[in-house]
Formats: sequence, structure tokens, C-alpha cells
Amino acid sequence: MIDPDAMLQLKLEVPRQPATVVERPRLISALDAVMHVRLVLATAPAGFGKSTMLAQWRAALMRTGHCVAWLTLDDTDTNPRNLLVGLIHSVAAAGVDMSRLLAQADQTLGELTIESAMRGLIAGIADGGAPLVIILDDYHRAATPEIDALMTRVIALLPQDTRLVLGSRTRPRINVPTLLASGLAAEVSSDMMRFTEGEARLLLEGVPAPPEFAELLAQAEGWPVALQLARLLLLQQGSEPLPLARLTARGGHLSSFLADQVLRTLPDDVVDFLIETSILEKFNAEITDSVRQRSDSWRMIERLDPLQSLLTPLDADNIWFRYHHLFAEYLQGLLRQRRPGMVAELHLRASQAFEQSGLLTEAVRHARAAGDFERCSALVEAAGGWRLILFGGMAQLNQLLEFIPHAERLGRPRLLLAEAYLHLKLGHLEQARATFDLVGDELADGATGWRELDESGRDAVNVGMLIRVYEDNSIDLPFLESFHQLRATFPDADGLTRGVLDCAGAVGALCVGRFEEAESLARQAMAAMRSANSVLGLNYCYLHAGLASLYRGQVRTASAYLAQAQAMASENFGADSGLKAISDLLMSAVHFWSTGTVSLPAEELEQAFRHVCDYDGWFDVYSTGLDTRFQLARAVGDGPAMEAIIADGERLIAMRGFRRLAAIVDAQRLLFTLWTGEGDAGIAARLEQRYPPGCWRHAPENWRPYQDVGHALAHWHLGSAPEQARVIASDLVAIAAQLGTRPYEIRALLLRASIAMRLGDEQGAEEDIRRGLGLAVDDRIAQPFRAVPDLIPVLGRLRRRLWQEGQFPLEAAFLSEITEASATPARSTAQDAMHLSAREIEVMEQLAQGLTNKEIARALDMTEHTVKFHLKNIFVKLGVDRRARAISLFNEDRRAR
Repeated sequence: MIDPDAMLQLKLEVPRQPATVVERPRLISALDAVMHVRLVLATAPAGFGKSTMLAQWRAALMRTGHCVAWLTLDDTDTNPRNLLVGLIHSVAAAGVDMSRLLAQADQTLGELTIESAMRGLIAGIADGGAPLVIILDDYHRAATPEIDALMTRVIALLPQDTRLVLGSRTRPRINVPTLLASGLAAEVSSDMMRFTEGEARLLLEGVPAPPEFAELLAQAEGWPVALQLARLLLLQQGSEPLPLARLTARGGHLSSFLADQVLRTLPDDVVDFLIETSILEKFNAEITDSVRQRSDSWRMIERLDPLQSLLTPLDADNIWFRYHHLFAEYLQGLLRQRRPGMVAELHLRASQAFEQSGLLTEAVRHARAAGDFERCSALVEAAGGWRLILFGGMAQLNQLLEFIPHAERLGRPRLLLAEAYLHLKLGHLEQARATFDLVGDELADGATGWRELDESGRDAVNVGMLIRVYEDNSIDLPFLESFHQLRATFPDADGLTRGVLDCAGAVGALCVGRFEEAESLARQAMAAMRSANSVLGLNYCYLHAGLASLYRGQVRTASAYLAQAQAMASENFGADSGLKAISDLLMSAVHFWSTGTVSLPAEELEQAFRHVCDYDGWFDVYSTGLDTRFQLARAVGDGPAMEAIIADGERLIAMRGFRRLAAIVDAQRLLFTLWTGEGDAGIAARLEQRYPPGCWRHAPENWRPYQDVGHALAHWHLGSAPEQARVIASDLVAIAAQLGTRPYEIRALLLRASIAMRLGDEQGAEEDIRRGLGLAVDDRIAQPFRAVPDLIPVLGRLRRRLWQEGQFPLEAAFLSEITEASATPARSTAQDAMHLSAREIEVMEQLAQGLTNKEIARALDMTEHTVKFHLKNIFVKLGVDRRARAISLFNEDRRAR
């Protein structure tokens, strides 16, 4: 077996140059002279020595201490992920620390978006600090509009001291004219690469010179490959006259020259070897033995030593080789001409050889070249089909499916299911559903046991369940019932299927508010994923368990699950992976409910959310991310941020079509319009029609959007219909209590308490606060208390009574932390933006009641000296010097609010 990583390693190594190669300091100097530009292009047709020139420049740069990354591209690099994998490894091989990305690269970047992988690469290069040159040879083999667009982005973001060098037969379509005109790019063309007379003489030095030597130099026009072939031919036939017209011509005439002059001097068995192995892009003796059905390939390769300019070693051990591209094209033409019936057979043998060596992509590539799409399909299916993604093969599966025409895939259910899951992971829900429906659930219909299903049916069970979970709109109680029925039907399913089903069941249980069941299913899925050795699947299990614990208000348990998810994602998929972004987003929500703050800076939280939107998320992740970000912005009155978050939600809905998420975004829009003082009666009416009080009783899947919708509608009615607001708040309390979601019950209780204060029912408000306090204190769920600043005075009074009663120290201490951490603006004509701390507000409340310093000290459990200290600070903040003026401003502010 050949390690697939060895094939990548071959692309990172500079093709070894023959001993007769001519050093070209003229070109090295020209390249050195353009080291100030971002992009260097080496553009010329085949045979002009681009690779040789770039290899010599690389060696020269490295002798002067430069870091140089090398990557030879091929047609697999038309996939952006494959190209980025190669770039990451090449930059790492050059000595730049890419440890943050290497883990994801080894998983073909399946857990990263293209944009985040590209930015991670750029960030790693920038962090390295040292000047870097990145050489991409044979760029024309990978060039597609998608790759050109990617490279355009890379060029724009390259650090100041990094240079990108592209060797290509054609000029890349990356806005080269503009880059050249702006001085950001330079080009070394074929005219510069032609051999000068001096270089030609160096090449032919020591070779018997024909009489027409001068004419040879003139007619070759410095074309390197023609001169290389002339040297080879002179070594073979001495000073005999050369057919110069055919030697220096190009295209088909060059092929005639090779046939007539070079190959005719070789033994027939060597020519046979060349022709039969010409189909191989790279080869070793083991592969060629299988293709030729012989066992003498090593000896044949040794006999090719005189053709060293046409046969290039790819590694330091001279194990892997490739032919010069022009020579390979000629040999392939000769194969089609002499043995047309052998072409498909040779490709089939190559496919079998690469399959036996464990190189799946090469095996499928050659099966395609043989026109054997049945074999292509069988190879992909044998490798696991859709399951390849779960073991880090998303880019590989994408490449494999591209080898097989769509018309051929239509008749292969397992390939269609793999394609459907690939669409799903890329966020293309409509394509995933449409592709899956080409196969349909009927593959598993009627089965009463796992053993009755063939592989297509088993794939359909898994992929169909995953699509329903990601679509979200069909998740309800009947879905959960069908899950349990499916689970009971297939108790003997393999570990991966059991893990997938239990994860889907956990999502369904969260949807309808069965949080304990969700956590239990997630824990069972953990065992199943471990048995299947799916680290990716296990990571998702911790996310589901963390969400279930968060909804229940078990903050410490949720933190433990999500910390494990974060650690696993970082270790196995990298700190910039999509799984890490999901873990960070959910952990930030845990911190937010607990403290009112998040564990990430606002910019990083936004980046994590956008990463998840572009990558791989589901309703609970998106709703949690949107809610956390919106509440943070609303808490500080950041209107532009609120609008941007709402716009993010609307874009997400347009992409994914989540109805439940649409309701949450509408609720945010209503709260935003209330914050601006305008309100939106249209949104309010629409939400009231769709989510009336009690709607959750017959449709429990609405519990989560109803929490946000009801919260927004209660605020909408607060000014004009506070009794209706209290009805809605009471319904929110009822559903949260019934489901056992403490964070939302606490929020609803405090909302109802705030409404009660507005109605003059301070006793009712205190009862709700005390009830919420009892739910919050153990896991210290503080955010709902901090989100109602109008209750801070009530909280302060309750805190004092709790301390005085002496029976509830934990509750009193919890309220102390909340009131001390909260701050309310106290506006004055002199200093509008000054803020009073929670403790200063308590002092002012006592002062406004006419209490003396001594009485204030006794009421607030502080010394008179401390009271004086607080009053001094208050007077400074309010810009006053008398108690009466301070009381007046404080009362004005309270009336204004």
C-alpha cells in the first residue's frame, strides 16, 4: 500500500534536474529584480523550461536564506480545497508555522469554508514574519474560473513580504493587465526564456558537433526543448547531419521528429515501455509492473537514463517519475495510433494498480479514462460513499463525483445519496433535497430489520434523516415519533447509523422541548460514534448535549460539554474549523446567560457566526447565535449592530428557508423598531396571528420561536395594553415551566415582574423576582436580571431584606453581584453621559426619601464614612454640590425613564 500523503509530498518537492542542466544566471537576475512585486508570472508554451528556471531560482533564493514554498499543480487542484491543502502543506514545508491549519488540511479542509481556509493560510504566513516566496508550477493544469477567483483573493491579501510565483503555459485570468499596469505584477515571457547562443553552447558542450551547428542554433531560435532533443540525438548518433527543419518545428512536426530520430534509436522493449506507461501522470516501478503485467520495470527505468531530459525524478530517492509533458503527449498519441485497442485496457490496469496501492482518486481517474463508469461507481461506493465525508473526505468525495458524469450517477442510488449529503454539508439544502428525492425513501420502505436493507437502503436511512434535520421545517412531534419507530426497527444497525439516528433524535427532541431526552440521546450517540471511530460525529454529540443542558439552565454541565467540543474541534480539525466556530458560538451563549457578557470579542463572535452560516449549521445553532448577538447589541443600545444582525438573519432565512428562524428575526425587528421609538404594527400583527398565546400547546415545536416572539409582543403592548402584555408574559412563564427551560422561565418571570411594576403591583413583581431568583441562583443565571434595568431598585431592596433576614445568603449574594455590576445612566444638563453605579443608585434612593447619612448607612449596611464617599462621587458625576440639587436631578431622571 502507498500512503496517499506520499502523493502530496511528491507535489511539494522540486522535480530533480539532470546533471546536464544549464544554469541560467541571466534569468535568475531578472527574477531577483522583480522581487518587489506581489505576483511573478512565468508564462510560456510547453518546452520553454519554466519549471527548470523556477527550480534554479528557488535554489538561489534558499542559498540566500529565503523561505520558498513549492507546489506542482495537477487537475485535482481544480478543486479549491485540494489547492488550499497543497498550499498549506507547501508553506509548512518551507518552514512557516501552519500548525493551526495542518490538522484541517489532513482532513481535506472539510470543516472549513474556502474563505476561512484561505484567510487562515494568509494569517499563518503573516504571523511567520519572514519573507516568503510561494511557487505554483503548472498552474494551467488547475486553472478554472473558481481557482482564478481564489488566487485573485489570495494575491490581494498576501502579506507585504510574500511573493506568489505562477508557472503556466497560458496567462492566468486573474486580472493580470491591471496588476501589471499597477506595478503589482511582473511577467517573464517565452522570449526571455529562450536560450541565448552562449547558453546553447553550454548545453551542447562536450557533444559531437554537426557541420551545421551554427544553423542549428539559428533555426532552434533558443527553444529549450528543441536544443535538449538535439543534444540527446547528437549523443545517440554522433556528428551525423540533423534534420533541422523537423527539429525546430513545433506541434505535429516535433512528434514526427521524436518518432523518426529519438525512438528509432531505442530497443523495441524500451519503446514499448514508454508507450505503455505514457498514460501515467506519475509512476513508480510497482505501478508500471502492474500496468505492463511484467516484473522488470526497475530495469527498464534504469535503461531510460540517456533520456534524462525527458524523464524527471519526482523525489530524492528516485522512486517516482514523470515524463516531460511534451514527451508524454507525444507518447500518448503514438499509443492511440499504434495500439488503439490497448488504451482502455492500460487505464483499467492502472486503475486496479492504484486501487491495490490504496490511492482511490488515481484509481477512479483511470477508470474514467477507460470509460468504465461502472468501475468508477463501484470504487466510490466501496470506499463508503457519503461516509467519506464523516472521515474527513469532503474534498475527495467532491473530486470523485466529478470524475463520473451526472447522467451516469443517475443510475447509481448510492452515488446520488453521496451527492445529496455533499450538497447538505455545503449548505445547499434545496439541491440536497432534490438529489435525495431522485432516490427517495422507498429504498428503506417495508424493511423490518437492518439486515434486510442493502447498502443503498442503509445510506438512504442515514442521509434522509440528516436532510430532514437540516431542513428543520418538518421537525415536529410526528418526526420524533418516526425517529423512535425507525430506531426500534433497526436496533442492530451499525455504530455510525445508530450515532446518526440518535443525533437526529436529539435535534428533534430539542425542537419540541424534550431536553432530558435530547441529552440522553446525545450521550447514547457518543457511544455509537466511538464504536464507529467517528471523531467528527462524536464532536456533534457534545454540541447537542451542550445545547440540551443550556436550555435546561444547567450552565456548568453545558460548559463542560461545550469545552470538550471546543477541545476536540481544535485538536482534530483546527482552531479555525467550522466545528470550533459552532462550539465557540454556543459557549458564548452559555457565558451570556450566566454573566450578560460573552467569551469572545464582538468581532470574533461575528466571525464565528458568519463561519457557521457559510459552513454547516442547523436551527438551534443559528437561533442561539442570532439571539446572543442581538441581545448584546440591544443591551448597549447599538442600533447599527442590531440592524446588521437582523440582516444576517434575513440572509440566512433566504438561504435556508427556516420558518422558525424567520419568526425569531421578525421578533428582533419588532424590538429594534421599538428601540427606535417607531414600532411596526405590521410585524406585530403578523406575529400575533402566527403565535397567539397557547400556540405551543398543540405545536410544541414552536416553543423556541414563541419565547422570542412573545417577549417582543409583550414589549409591544407594554405601553398601550399592559394587561395584554402580562397575559403574554404569563403564557411564556407557563411554557418555560412546563418544558423545564430555566433561562427562559427566568426571563419570562422578570418580564412579568417589570410589567407588574408598570401596573403598580410591586408585590406581584417581587413574587416573580423571588421565583426567578430561586431558579437562577444555583447555576448563577444572571443575564435576565441585568436585562431589566427598571427592576434594579427593586432588586436592591430585595437584596437588603434578604441580608437582613439572614436566611438566604446565596440569593442575597447573587443579587449583590447583579446590582453592583449594573449601571443606569443619570442624565443632567451639565453632564448627560455620566453614569451612577448600582450602589450609588441605592444611596440616591435613600437620599431621595429624606434619610440622613446615618440612616442611609444603617439601611445599606455601610459606615457613615462610606456614605459620604459615595455622595462625593455622585455629586461629581452629576455636576452638583448640594444634596437638594442631586435629589432633584435624580428624581427628574427617574420620571423621564
